[in-house]
Amino acid sequence: MPRNLTYWRHTWALPVLLLLAAPAPARADDGLQAALRAALSWHPAVSGKQAQIKAREYSADTARAQRYPSLSLQAQQYTEANRDTSTGEDLSTPVTLRARQPLWAFGRIDNSIAFADAETGVERVDLLRVRRQLLERTAVAYAQVLGARQRLAVAQASLAAHEGLYDQIGRRESGQLASQADVRLAATRLAQAKARAERSMGELEIAQSELLALTQTEIPAEQPVARGLLELGDNATQRQIALQNSADIRLRRQEIERAKAGVDQARTAAMPTLYLQAEQDYDQPSYRDDTRVSLVFEGNLEGMGLASRGRTGAAVAQQQAAEDGLLDASNEIERNLRSLQRSRQLQAELIEVQTAALGELDAVFSSYQRQYVAGTKSWLDVLNIQRELNDQQLQLAQAQSDWVIYSLQLAALTGQLDPLVDLDAGAL
Repeated sequence: MPRNLTYWRHTWALPVLLLLAAPAPARADDGLQAALRAALSWHPAVSGKQAQIKAREYSADTARAQRYPSLSLQAQQYTEANRDTSTGEDLSTPVTLRARQPLWAFGRIDNSIAFADAETGVERVDLLRVRRQLLERTAVAYAQVLGARQRLAVAQASLAAHEGLYDQIGRRESGQLASQADVRLAATRLAQAKARAERSMGELEIAQSELLALTQTEIPAEQPVARGLLELGDNATQRQIALQNSADIRLRRQEIERAKAGVDQARTAAMPTLYLQAEQDYDQPSYRDDTRVSLVFEGNLEGMGLASRGRTGAAVAQQQAAEDGLLDASNEIERNLRSLQRSRQLQAELIEVQTAALGELDAVFSSYQRQYVAGTKSWLDVLNIQRELNDQQLQLAQAQSDWVIYSLQLAALTGQLDPLVDLDAGAL
């Protein structure tokens, strides 16, 4: 093999090997789905609610433990020696070991367990509500970043257009075809365009900060929202789906179940309990070392029954409040749904009108430029139509952003964002 060919192969082999061995650059996930998944994975509101569910589960385990035997140990120490007269055994330290197994509590234990399970169910449904709210807030924040970036693009395009106009009037002033006043006017409009671009940049940074607070990780938020998520059904279908899938309504229904369990618990709280009791005595003066098995019927009537009556009345009132809360939640969802639907429709109409107006303004701007060169329009007319054109572009961008936001809020309200994060509301 020729020496130069060998050298060439060795020279190129090392960079190729280094390139293959180098790790691939990390690519940050983007898109609405990535933002929603990050929010549910990292936001402390979700982990906090999961901890509350775990606490309720432990409380339910505590309630179930009432079915198991209870053990107690009693030991005494007398100050003086106490000996048996016949055996001489020291009885100054008597010990009693007792085991009690509840046999029948007249529903008190079962209702206590049912109430604890109902409280756990409330926390689980509340977790769904927290997740749904987080999905909505994250989707809105993502759309706000997209809208802020779109408005920034319009502001930067306006800045570039004003810079071009300023250069144009500068050249005409050098050729003595324009006055110094026209140059100063163009400079003023250019400064205003720069301020608008800087303000738009600030709005974008604020929107990105809001999204970061929800996702807890950097999401570029450059990919547009999938069109399928924005295509919703008719208003009647949306209402039906919203009422069926609403986490607020499910939470209210679960609170009613908890309130019913609370009523049953309050009514049976004063019930007596039948125990199977076994006792083992050590060094007892009366019983000596003896084992006894007995049935014990034990009850406690607090405040001559008035305390139990008061707790039952309070539980019944709580049930009525929970039922009224369900009606209020349904009414609030319908009100919110109608508001979002009307706002979304209004933005769609604005987009249609502003798109048509923007086309007309663009043609007028071109005409004004030609008339200015021909001397039939003033420089102020050209700058005014440029500002009108930019304002119309910003209004169109804002309307498009608002339409996306309202669409995502409706999608969140009807549970249509759940499949993006594999959220199975029926499994809760």
